[in-house]
Amino acid sequence: MTSADPEITGAVPKTSSPSLSTAFDEFLDALRRSERAVRESPSFTSDLQRAAGYEHLARSIRKAIESAVLQDPEYPYFRILDHWQREGGDNPDQLYAFSPITGGEPYRIWGTLGSASRAEIQLYSGDPWARAGRSAGYLEFERLQVAEDGSFVVELSDREPEAGAWLRNPTDATSVFVRHIYDRWDDDTPGRVHIDRVLKEGVRRLPESSVDVARRFRDAAKVLERATTWWPDFVHARYVNARPANTVSELIDTYRFGGVRGRWMAGGHFDLLPGQVLVIVTMPTDALYQAIQLTDMWFASLEYANLVSSLTSRQSVLSPDGMFYSVVGPEDPGHANWLDTGGHTRGVFLLRYDGVNAEIPAALHPQVRPVDVGDLGSLIPGFAEVAHLDRERVRASRRRHLQIRTSR
Repeated sequence: MTSADPEITGAVPKTSSPSLSTAFDEFLDALRRSERAVRESPSFTSDLQRAAGYEHLARSIRKAIESAVLQDPEYPYFRILDHWQREGGDNPDQLYAFSPITGGEPYRIWGTLGSASRAEIQLYSGDPWARAGRSAGYLEFERLQVAEDGSFVVELSDREPEAGAWLRNPTDATSVFVRHIYDRWDDDTPGRVHIDRVLKEGVRRLPESSVDVARRFRDAAKVLERATTWWPDFVHARYVNARPANTVSELIDTYRFGGVRGRWMAGGHFDLLPGQVLVIVTMPTDALYQAIQLTDMWFASLEYANLVSSLTSRQSVLSPDGMFYSVVGPEDPGHANWLDTGGHTRGVFLLRYDGVNAEIPAALHPQVRPVDVGDLGSLIPGFAEVAHLDRERVRASRRRHLQIRTSR
């Protein structure tokens, strides 16, 4: 090599592969279509929702580049969905780790449970969330085989090993993701997770060709458009058009629809008038984890590090009548279980129940009611008031937990 070699100087050659520039143009065209779709979406209404729409676009760009251009199923690392990369009704109590995989090939997932209450592993073929694939496998927490020190190892392969936790990797599998679930937001050491392609841990990785990179940008264009357009359309189909505002669906067993075994969910959308809040009444159940959260109209969780837009049953105050009363609103109503919309008057609320082993009776299903904020004191038994300084302390502790959880 000479001192003028581009590998040394970083100089860009004057000519480049036509396939690369064409593929990048396709990515830019997809970006322009995605931006137009954001502006034309029925979610593009108030100033806050318009701003959220462009934030949704930015996250979709990041997802497309990370998942399609940078990640590699032969040399895998997990891509993390956290409080920066929010999408798809993501749960603030969960840290999601995603990696592409090659179906039928052996992988090893290893890590620690840490302060998480549960962890679980799921395989996808395609994108079942966009009705373009299926859930290809699931390992619930009860089969994870966590050691006394909190560590775990799971083998993904086409054949079951003689010992240890295992999940079949079918030939059509395309991705794996791991959820760590935190029902306590504290300063304890959080969980970690990693992935290896078995027998490639020490194999030399060579640079990719221009043809490879061009293919990746074409894939990224598809990921970008799907991620940008699917979720706001999903919100309107699943929530806005499915039932009136400020009402709630019945609890459903998501496993019956390809979801996680033992996870029940309910939800709806809120649309509040000035001076109005939405009261969501839930009852304690036998679920091992029970929580409520808010999203915007793009189906991204509302800011949850510096707002309290989610609460688990362990974080909520139980009223004297044995009920949880959660109050959804843009301004502080004074109640302990305030779910802060950050000024949004429209959005989605989701309720999750994990580790459910039997039918949840109808008497324990959630109820909702829009009311004037001034009527809350007479509506909620033993109205638990919270001072402003206490609110700040809660927000500060949530922020600290998320900094520790995500190492940011």
